[in-house]
Amino acid sequence: MLFTSSSGCQGARARGADLVLDLRASGRIHRALVHGLPAQYKEDRHNADQSGKRSYQQSHRHRGRLSAIGACVTIAAVALYDRLQEELTESRRRRDGVALDTLSLLKSELVKASKESGASGRIDDELVVRATRREVKKREEAIDVYRKAGRMDSARREEAEMAVLKAYLPAAMSDQDVESEVAAVIAELKPEGPKGFGMVMKAATARLAGRAEGQQVAAAARKLLGS
Repeated sequence: MLFTSSSGCQGARARGADLVLDLRASGRIHRALVHGLPAQYKEDRHNADQSGKRSYQQSHRHRGRLSAIGACVTIAAVALYDRLQEELTESRRRRDGVALDTLSLLKSELVKASKESGASGRIDDELVVRATRREVKKREEAIDVYRKAGRMDSARREEAEMAVLKAYLPAAMSDQDVESEVAAVIAELKPEGPKGFGMVMKAATARLAGRAEGQQVAAAARKLLGS
């Protein structure tokens, strides 16, 4: 799908876009393309027009943001930090204490991390993932302590917070996938057996940042290097 201003619609047609949204006409598909769509899409368009009347203010705001970017733009993934702030607002509206406390703390940690020496000052997805992993590890350790002490209510609270945090982490890689990535690093570096463990770990950790745990990477490196 393409979003476009009226001046960009002809170009979008030439590129064979499935749908072109005219930013100057709220909730409407560009009329020049409607005749080329199957009947069910025309019906969907009618329904979209009706719902568009009820959500004019919201669509007007989004059109303004898109128009500022350019004539035609594609939809990009929402940055993790932007998503965090949106979900913070939503959890406050829902009065969800667990989510609100957890995300507020994560946001505070991110702001602090972005100001540390050597940091770029930006809060990008990589920083969000690193900080989230640290917070998850803290919860895992706390859960273990609380369970051993018989404090099951506290353990359950930590588990609930951990579930909120894990939504900001990428899907965990399998051991096989990690080994494949480490094997590629070894093929590039050509280390001298176990002596090259440190060199391989440095490169593999950078390559798999945010996608695999350090323990996974180390286990794969030791296995493949025969150490």
